[in-house]
Amino acid sequence: MTPAPPRHERIAHTAELALRLEADTPAEVYAEACRALGAMLREETGSIPAGEEVSRTVAVDAVDADALLVDLLNELIYLAETERWAPSAVPAVECTATRVVLRIAGARLRRVPARIKSATHHGLALRRVGERWVAEVIFDV
Repeated sequence: MTPAPPRHERIAHTAELALRLEADTPAEVYAEACRALGAMLREETGSIPAGEEVSRTVAVDAVDADALLVDLLNELIYLAETERWAPSAVPAVECTATRVVLRIAGARLRRVPARIKSATHHGLALRRVGERWVAEVIFDV
């Protein structure tokens, strides 16, 4: 059986923004979270035309897989706000139960994003559902 590709979808949520992520491994969930957040940030602010790609390594340590996901997303939100940078591709991921290191390609944003404030622990769930890993994250907006 060929594994399904990672995917994400936005979930309707009152007063906040929710995201559902699905992949074959926790590492792929983290990578998909980066891509999904990057897409939302670029949609809000626009990105500078091609040729301005900047790659970086982002490392996050946390107490467990749920906290890793929230802390990773909040680190990316911080980079968007302070450096006007958003992820576009995640070619490499290394992770353990309490650490994730990602090599991330990204683009500079036209302006600082204002809509997404932070990822929250509220309603957070990273769990195995059948053969897949599924996460739901709520963002303060």
